[in-house]
Amino acid sequence: MKLIARQLGFALAASLLLPALAVPAFADDAKYGFVFLPPPTAGTPRIRKVELNSDELHSGGTIAIRVTTSPDVVAVVTGSGKHQGTLLRVGRGVFRGDSSLPRLGGFLSVRVKLRFEATTADGRQAVAEVPVTYK
Repeated sequence: MKLIARQLGFALAASLLLPALAVPAFADDAKYGFVFLPPPTAGTPRIRKVELNSDELHSGGTIAIRVTTSPDVVAVVTGSGKHQGTLLRVGRGVFRGDSSLPRLGGFLSVRVKLRFEATTADGRQAVAEVPVTYK
């Protein structure tokens, strides 16, 4: 896999690992076809919206991620288990990531949850789990 910028660890599920997350230059018109809105919570930090290119991710395809948080969030980590990666902060409360997905053999289709953890400078956290299908 050709990485455009620095590598970040990332996992789709404990048994389904994604390759390192590439941090490319993002186009303003990047398309996100799937929007997940976590239930509203009182106070901060908050994950307000998680956008993915699709909720049906394809073996060998790509994943594009944009996470919108409350303005006090300074980092968003995604993954599961011991494998995780930090999304690139591109603005106040906006984080992005883009990666190629590994190839799976056969016609396997797995339902998994992508976990997103938003953290403030003083260590407070918010968590969102986004269900997706991996084919």
